Amino acid sequence: MLREKINSIIEENKPQMLRLLSRLVAVPSVSAHDNSEFPYGKPCAQALDIMMDAAKEMGFAVRNYEYRVGAVDWSSDMGEAQLGILSHLDVVPAIAENWTSDPFSMTEKDGYLYGRGTIDNKGPSVAALYALYAVRIAGVKLNKNVRLLFGCDEENGSSDIAYYLTQDKMPPMVFTPDGNYPVIHIEKGMMRFTFTKKTSDPIISMNAGTVPNAVPAAAQAILKAGSMISQADDKLRLTEDSDAITATYTGLAAHASTPEAGNNAITGLMKALSSNKAFRDCAAVAELFPHGMTGGEGLGIAAEDEKSGRLTCVCSMLKVEDGVLTGTVDIRYPVNVTKEQLLEKMTSRFGEFGFELNILLMNDPHCVPEESDFVQTLLSVYEEETGEKGYCIAIGGGTYVHEIKGGVAFGAELPGWDYHMHGDDEFFPIDQLMITTRMIAAAILKICGE
Repeated sequence: MLREKINSIIEENKPQMLRLLSRLVAVPSVSAHDNSEFPYGKPCAQALDIMMDAAKEMGFAVRNYEYRVGAVDWSSDMGEAQLGILSHLDVVPAIAENWTSDPFSMTEKDGYLYGRGTIDNKGPSVAALYALYAVRIAGVKLNKNVRLLFGCDEENGSSDIAYYLTQDKMPPMVFTPDGNYPVIHIEKGMMRFTFTKKTSDPIISMNAGTVPNAVPAAAQAILKAGSMISQADDKLRLTEDSDAITATYTGLAAHASTPEAGNNAITGLMKALSSNKAFRDCAAVAELFPHGMTGGEGLGIAAEDEKSGRLTCVCSMLKVEDGVLTGTVDIRYPVNVTKEQLLEKMTSRFGEFGFELNILLMNDPHCVPEESDFVQTLLSVYEEETGEKGYCIAIGGGTYVHEIKGGVAFGAELPGWDYHMHGDDEFFPIDQLMITTRMIAAAILKICGE
């Protein structure tokens, strides 16, 4: 009966939820680090003010951590929060001309809410606030404090959470509605580095890949005249003039966490160039990153774990500038491997070919036991709300809780859906907004209710 009452209150507040979400979407809160009173820019501060004002009007205790994170507590008299719900109000940029509607003006069509941030992560943020509000209006007395945390820098490095942790504690149980249902409990470790070498290969210049965390779709090299290579791959195009040869390889982009879905243009081009013995360093790269292999086989680091899956390895960027070859590599590794083991093997392997390594990033895997009471409670909430079997997920990417001990992702993406997150025409179905609100309310009730 209590769950029904709470769900009824949530439904009654749907118009207010949509109005609040519309106000938030209207703010282009792309995080921009600066040294002003607003550390991530005025739009992020404006979005946080909107959310904090709404929470205050509901009667919750609020605190603004210098416009980096906003906290909303069930009560200021209950002591430290035992449950934390972490979401964010910053968004990725949007190219307006690529959208069928204004990305910063929420549009409803056929039950879908279109706008930047509707699913990532302003919609789920609104769901969290109204879930807590519905529990309060229903007259529930919690025996554990709940804290909602609204960050402003998730898309640009999560320095917001790092700052918060210098000022306050994270609750012992934390979930973020900034991932997938049912529950993400394992996130692979991540390593990112560059390798460099002064090269004598007959290359005037090379530029391939644009970001470190994606399989590159195109790679191009300007070769010295007379540097002939075989053209066995139909993805390779050669154009020649009196001064140089341009070699272009067309691949297929994919995220670095799922490289098997793409066709790496860099490794394709390296394989082609290695057909000419003059390209010795390119041949070395081709050996270290065999074309079509994405498991670190060429580096001798292939690994797999039953729960977290296999290691993935992508040479994502490669350039030759002023005679120096520089590559960038993204590795996602399972829980049965340590970063120290990887580093030792790679230093040795790259050293065989005279390359120097420069580590950019090393994150340990994140794992919360599936059998924990916290995870099992969230899975039971999912099953009760959806009627579907709950299960745990391991991913190669990282969520907002990657650095938070015991943190998991719980929603808001349902299995089988593509919400165009980070893309054009991002959307969130209204009925799924309500589902997420009900699930968060149920989680609060089960974990913190009397």
